[in-house]
Amino acid sequence: MKRIPFAVVGAGFMGKMLVKASSELPFTQFIAAADVDFEKAQKITSELGGKPYVDFQEMLSQQRPEVVIIATPEYDHLTPTLYAAELGCHVFVEKPIATTRQDALAMITACKRAGVKLMVGHILRFEIAYAQVQAAICEGSIGKFLSAYARRITTINEAKRLNGRVSPLMYIGVHDIDQILWYHPVAVESVYARPLYGEVYEKFGTYDSAWIVMEFKDGAVGVHEVGWCLPENWAKWQTPKSWGGFGDVRMNVIGSKGNINLDFTPMNLFGVGSEGWMLPDTRHWPAMHGKIAGAVKAEMEHFFECIQDDKQPLVSGEDGLKALEIVLAAERSITENKIVNMGEIKLS
Repeated sequence: MKRIPFAVVGAGFMGKMLVKASSELPFTQFIAAADVDFEKAQKITSELGGKPYVDFQEMLSQQRPEVVIIATPEYDHLTPTLYAAELGCHVFVEKPIATTRQDALAMITACKRAGVKLMVGHILRFEIAYAQVQAAICEGSIGKFLSAYARRITTINEAKRLNGRVSPLMYIGVHDIDQILWYHPVAVESVYARPLYGEVYEKFGTYDSAWIVMEFKDGAVGVHEVGWCLPENWAKWQTPKSWGGFGDVRMNVIGSKGNINLDFTPMNLFGVGSEGWMLPDTRHWPAMHGKIAGAVKAEMEHFFECIQDDKQPLVSGEDGLKALEIVLAAERSITENKIVNMGEIKLS
């Protein structure tokens, strides 16, 4: 079986997770990692193989991988994507696709012009429960889509780790926005957002949480509550080490003939010990028998199968752009304290 050579640009937490999940597939070969922090590139290659680099352009020019995983900070996706596409590499880029509409459009255009595949890492499309919600809606089992409410609240540790570089809407809110757009693929007409300020704002300058309302052209509504204001103790346990923490996560969809409710608080496993209650993530990237399981494995398996079989990925660059546009509208709504018509974003 042909093994697909791949490399990663950005060897932080998510870059390492994506590489590990990808390298465990039987038809891939991890060959290189690039990170401005050379120690991170060294660490991931010492564990999983391949050659470390500081300069991603040098890595791509020398190694010529067939696939490039881009897991750099949100604002730094454009340049590596353009360079990879120019060299004929297929691109998997972590969400959000970019932080500006101009960057996203340039990435989509470059990949199309080069004839390479571009997939955006909206991992929830590969989480079984979320995918089952979408399947039920598509089959018409709850009738006409009327509304969706999503909640994604993580601990303040996320805000501390990011140190104010990005808002919770751009970093984690984009997940559920993409889900709502996937569930109801109708154009959004307007967006209104309201921020809430607390400890995160005082320390890092980004709002602690926000509520946004998306109004679709057919009258349907999407509501999202997002933030990183749970206390540290929510996921502070040290053992078992394999029990990674998560947050307060929910999805509710109302139709004209029924509704669907998803509650991942706690997911499907909880325990209590000397450190208190433990609510681990069992769905996104849990460790099982020494390997990565869950949605991240399914996500990367899908992408590499698309390369192998010459299929279009489930999450396109255009899908990433649509989710980003909602985030940008919500951020403008917060800044200008008004309802934002989506036409304003598309013309910006």
